Amino acid sequence: PTTRPTTTTKPPTAEQHPHNHTPTTEPPPTTSETKTTMKSPSMLVLSLAFIAGSSVVAFCPDRPMSIRSPITSLSSKKIVNGANSSNNRRSFLSKTLSTLPYLLIPISSANAASSKVQMAVGSAESKCREKGNCLETFELDGAIGWQWGGKERCDASDPMCGADGRLREEALTGQSVPTKDADLEITHVIELTMTIGTGSNADTGTMKMGLYGTKCPELVKEMTDLCGRTGIVTSQNLLLGAPVKLGEGCGSVTYIRPEERLEFGVFSQKVAYAKSIHQSKAPDEFVPQSRPSGERLELVRGEPSSRVHDVAGLLSVPKDGIGYGGGLPVKDDDAYASAFQVTAASVPDMDKEGRKVIGQLLDSESMDLLARLAGSPTRKMLPGQNGGTPLAKVRVDDCTVSSVADLVTKE
Repeated sequence: PTTRPTTTTKPPTAEQHPHNHTPTTEPPPTTSETKTTMKSPSMLVLSLAFIAGSSVVAFCPDRPMSIRSPITSLSSKKIVNGANSSNNRRSFLSKTLSTLPYLLIPISSANAASSKVQMAVGSAESKCREKGNCLETFELDGAIGWQWGGKERCDASDPMCGADGRLREEALTGQSVPTKDADLEITHVIELTMTIGTGSNADTGTMKMGLYGTKCPELVKEMTDLCGRTGIVTSQNLLLGAPVKLGEGCGSVTYIRPEERLEFGVFSQKVAYAKSIHQSKAPDEFVPQSRPSGERLELVRGEPSSRVHDVAGLLSVPKDGIGYGGGLPVKDDDAYASAFQVTAASVPDMDKEGRKVIGQLLDSESMDLLARLAGSPTRKMLPGQNGGTPLAKVRVDDCTVSSVADLVTKE
């Protein structure tokens, strides 16, 4: 026979007794214990991302999908509770904050004259950055490194608009035209005619450069090719491509480090070629020019810099010549985006980078234009970024090359 297990039951306590109907109540919280619940920064950022994503889709239909998709995906992302919730929140916050700057990128418009005035990016707020609590207090201006400024920002195309987004009290004046030693003979003169800004707010200016052709002939030849009518050609088959030219609206100021240097180049060969044939985009079979190589590259590498980068107004190219200024490996299409730079001050770091001086600005008008452009506001994409692309687009409309010998003959 099987033996059934015996179970022992404990008598119910006073609280558990079925006949005890006395309710148990907890004491009310005191005033000192009462706290106001606030939304965490992650929830606030989630709300902002949702609003931003919805706004981009609704009001910015022509913004690229590469920009729209991360914002809209963030707006639908949920913060997961659990063991890894803290990591999830940190990851979400970092991705959201890295995506928010895209909202400030101006949308290209076919009718630039009717588009709103682009407003300048200002300097970072200091209060929360000093305390280190920008995210906790939800001060995105300080956390991202910008001062949005609102109505205080000046028009980026205004010559009086500074890099901090505020109007200057007086216009900038350029430094003195660089002096040169007797052995630095100027053999060629280049004139860049530029348009600053777009639409009714656009302005024009001319920058005149002299090249040291006897000191660095191979580097000067690359510069005259880029600015001349022939352009730089590295491929023998031009049926599927086109020369790289700085003029005819193909080139622009691609980067500004305020009060230090300007950078010129052709941002995209495909885009430049499409503009030259008055089309929205280049044909699919278009082949961009590659960087110079072979014997031409070796000749350029062998030439030294004609002088150090010790004054404003010097024309500088990469150590391996035009086409090698990006630093990181780039595609052929944007190989000439960083073609050459012009110093806006003494920049010893450019000597450390191995850059080579091949010319200089020639008159005070060019130096004034240099000072204006070097002090103009830029589009900053990262916190603490020192430079960026100009907020008011600077396009090279024309680029002419003249031989000094020809100029003397004409005179």
